[in-house]
Amino acid sequence: MMSGRLPVLFTDLDGTLLDHHSYSFEAASAALTRVRQARVPLVLCSSKTRAEIEPIRTRLDAYHPFVSENGAAVFTPRDYFPFMIPAAHERAGYHVLEFGRPYHEVVDVLHRTAARLNVDILGFSDMTVEEVAEACGLSVPEASLAKLREYDEPFRIVDGTPASRDRLFRALRRAGFQSVRGGRFDHVTGGADKGTAVAALRAFYIDAYGDVVTVGLGDSLNDVSLLQAVEIPVVVSDPAAGAAAHLLQEVPTARVTLACGPAGWGEAVNRILSECGIGPSRVPPGTGHGDG
Repeated sequence: MMSGRLPVLFTDLDGTLLDHHSYSFEAASAALTRVRQARVPLVLCSSKTRAEIEPIRTRLDAYHPFVSENGAAVFTPRDYFPFMIPAAHERAGYHVLEFGRPYHEVVDVLHRTAARLNVDILGFSDMTVEEVAEACGLSVPEASLAKLREYDEPFRIVDGTPASRDRLFRALRRAGFQSVRGGRFDHVTGGADKGTAVAALRAFYIDAYGDVVTVGLGDSLNDVSLLQAVEIPVVVSDPAAGAAAHLLQEVPTARVTLACGPAGWGEAVNRILSECGIGPSRVPPGTGHGDG
């Protein structure tokens, strides 16, 4: 029974809320308006950097906590929750809860491990801003934000085989690092994942608001832990990611959208809001905290 419960939306960005190619969320605009009107928390949970996510939050008018770099850190606006967050430290107006290891350590371990295995890799740290822009379909200013990494290194295996990737991923796991496949690049972090970050935020929302229902939306393999950490997992169809079948193997209870990308995101969110008894203009009492 979900009626009357506050939904908290944890969403991936690229290929999910944002179109894989244009990075537009226009197709989800009606659902986003409904989310804003109902003051439903919209938590962005992405492989993107803090510097990339901040302008997206502004465009979305969604000033809630967010998760950067595949779960490496949770950034909660100061005074968002009516309590202090344990183990968090203050930075740039946020209470920051870190799960990942510093970027320079991640890059160092990745390159040393790949060299030992004779696996040729190319990471963001090896690429110019212009090369990142071309590889990701970004403008040069956007690519410069993508390179402002604090925890997670996106990389590609150059002329490698699936066996090479498996060997490298296994070696990184043995070293205490988490490796996942994203939409355009593989990623390595210092043991963090989206699910750990989502679980922490879920506990904070329960402490603040009581009965909530957590919803996760994702499209690629690096969203598995996110989907496993919520009550209502949603796989947003995305042919570019090609991960729906594998995600369903890992999260068999997940819903799958008919439409792709942001249109599918809107389809799923509109349905869930209705199931929670939230109409287009209804504002649940006492849930506006942190919307400024």
